[in-house]
Amino acid sequence: MNDSQPSILLIDDDKKSLTGLQRRLKTRLPGVRLDTWRPTVDDGPLLAAFNSRVDDHTVLVIVDYDLTPSVRGLFGSTIVGWCQNRSIPVGEFSRANDPALPRDPNLFELRVPSAEAKAAAFIVDTFKGFREIQEALDITPQLAREGRSLAAVLAALLGRPGLESQFAPYMSRLGASNAALLQQLKNSLPDAEHPDDAKIIRLLTYVLGHVLSNAVLKYPGPILSGPVLCAYIATAPDEIKPLAKLFHRARYRGPFGYRVPLFWRDVVDDVLDRRAKRIADKEYDSFGDYNRSIVEAALQRRLKSHECQRTGCLGKKGGFWCPFMMRPVCERGDCSVSSSSWIPSGAQLSRVERDFYDEWSPILGF
Repeated sequence: MNDSQPSILLIDDDKKSLTGLQRRLKTRLPGVRLDTWRPTVDDGPLLAAFNSRVDDHTVLVIVDYDLTPSVRGLFGSTIVGWCQNRSIPVGEFSRANDPALPRDPNLFELRVPSAEAKAAAFIVDTFKGFREIQEALDITPQLAREGRSLAAVLAALLGRPGLESQFAPYMSRLGASNAALLQQLKNSLPDAEHPDDAKIIRLLTYVLGHVLSNAVLKYPGPILSGPVLCAYIATAPDEIKPLAKLFHRARYRGPFGYRVPLFWRDVVDDVLDRRAKRIADKEYDSFGDYNRSIVEAALQRRLKSHECQRTGCLGKKGGFWCPFMMRPVCERGDCSVSSSSWIPSGAQLSRVERDFYDEWSPILGF
């Protein structure tokens, strides 16, 4: 065993599930140490048993929500807390009790699909994402030492320093998500007399990885997923293949971008601007209508309609994405609302679908 290998710790009470997931990951993550743990009462103090299985090379922990069949009263949420205290990214899943898991994880928690194949794909993408950020910081440790803002560091890591201002709003709620972690990060930064590069890099990897995967990519603004790109063009998600070809220059190739196609919005806009010269100069109700017209002219055909059946839309308007209903919406008041309480600042293309908002806002107090 190479103790300096990057590693993943898989925790489950079910031996068959552990073995199956480990086998899938071995073929896709060569050179990565895949450790497993089935907690039992014979392990002694569980926190000590957990600590003996993770170290500075542990990139990711994956844990089942319900471990009570092995140890009474032990849930994955306990291990999630231990991981967060050590700044180790952790993903939680549930095979038999999906409704018990909140629909959306908090900023510093990852939600793993329950199906084995999808779980493996998620784990591979997540591992590579955090690992890429860590390796980039290892190569350029000055990013951690120069007193840059977190947004500036993220923009530099992604090779887009000019987008610092677009990433900055996503950082505004970090203190509310984990104030202790943020204070720990501040205490480690360059105003210390002897900064610990390894500790700073680990903390930055943890914070920036979660902001990117759980905020920037989930609530679209500067980076768009395939379905969000389709919403931006006011068309159906199954138009993604021709759109991906049309906007190939905009493809995002950074961390957490292996499972699904992602696109830089500013490059998408540049392509649209160049193509706009080929359409008639007229007034449009919204930028969604405008974008759709440009792409229809480029493809020389009508785009498919999405599923909205509201009068005046019928699946031909859009421009925005509802991250809760996972579908296109437009800015009309009967279609969606802009909610700063639900959506991170910076997520300029995210709005809350009207019916969903009306149903849930009284319950949640927004």
